[in-house]
Amino acid sequence: MMKDTENILALLKQEVSPALGCTEPAAVALAGAYASSVLKDTIISADLIVSPNVLKNGMGVGIPNTNLMGLEIAFALGILVAEPEKGLEVLLDLKAETINAGKQMLAEKRINTKMKETEEKIWIEASLKTAKSESKAILRWRHNWLYHWEKDKHILQHNEIGAEEAPLLISPSAFSLKDYYDFCRDTDIDKLELIDLGLILNRRIADFGLTNKSGINVGKMIMEQINSGLLGDDIHHYAMALTAAATDARMSGCNLPVISNSGSGNQGLAITLPIIAVAEKLGSNQEELIRALAMGHLVSVHIKQKIGILSCICGCLSASAGAASGIVMLLKGTYPQIEYAIKNMIADTAGMVCDGAKEGCSLKVATTTSAAVQAALLAKTGICVSSNDGIITDSIEGTIDNLAYFVNKGMQDADSTILNIMLNKIK
Repeated sequence: MMKDTENILALLKQEVSPALGCTEPAAVALAGAYASSVLKDTIISADLIVSPNVLKNGMGVGIPNTNLMGLEIAFALGILVAEPEKGLEVLLDLKAETINAGKQMLAEKRINTKMKETEEKIWIEASLKTAKSESKAILRWRHNWLYHWEKDKHILQHNEIGAEEAPLLISPSAFSLKDYYDFCRDTDIDKLELIDLGLILNRRIADFGLTNKSGINVGKMIMEQINSGLLGDDIHHYAMALTAAATDARMSGCNLPVISNSGSGNQGLAITLPIIAVAEKLGSNQEELIRALAMGHLVSVHIKQKIGILSCICGCLSASAGAASGIVMLLKGTYPQIEYAIKNMIADTAGMVCDGAKEGCSLKVATTTSAAVQAALLAKTGICVSSNDGIITDSIEGTIDNLAYFVNKGMQDADSTILNIMLNKIK
């Protein structure tokens, strides 16, 4: 058990990390930072090649501090910052002169973006040229995994692994959901300091979204309706308000970092804030909250490992299944009831498509948060969708496998169809 504990802790540290802004633009900025960090002179051209999923998820989101949207400004800013050691927080604390210089790069048309025809989910290739030198950096498989790095055709780093799971130090498939439950219930609470950081960061951005006009204002509006009496002041609506408000803020370019899950900040918010909201309403103590948050993160990682880091369905499904699991723990539920909650979530929300990261994501987050609270409350009373229903089976792993099969086999054409629609809008 000691080895399992250490490995699950390593898995949490691997999959749960701080990020600033939407993850795809942040990753594009990181690739630019790697490429520019080995050059000294002025960049005269910068070529960006990305996979369809990265393009889809980066087209419509705000970039912190810029009042601009999209991958090209993120790429330009990453190039100018040139600090890859910051990881996915490479755009944190941008200076005004850096932002202006990035806008100038776009105005001078030094940035060129193309889509790579590939089935790979994450491919980000940054190629830069100065008058005297050139460089290239490629991120592949995961948002912060440096696959290739070169200067003047000299290879600085290359990681030829050949499988999407290979960059993982610890594979989620090594453990069952019951392993995660036992870990979250029994492990030394002092070892979960990363979860505590996520509580602080994600609650802070929710407060920002509740008190400032952000995105399309879904969370702020829900809270205003609660305060006016049009909506009930209960765990259901409070969870929706907090989670949507944080998403509103993040998608509109709020300059506050969040704790992400499986490379997604929105999924980190959709896991943590419903659990935080319910804990506040129930008066749960700090240890109960931290253990529930850890369970939420691990359940989501487990599901994402099967359906893929980026896919054609909204990541809020797996995230909110994690949230529902954590809420069951706060309600003093049992492990079988956690399985019920996950099945209820899959039965309710399977098939919600991802049409790119954007301000409207807060609508989907509010919907899946509502479903998560409902799924948990139903599960706590012993209610679980029947295994006769659709893709639900008697076993929880079989149900998740069916979801993965539906996503990866049954919806193969959805991503390209959605992306074509999005690209046709800007022609």
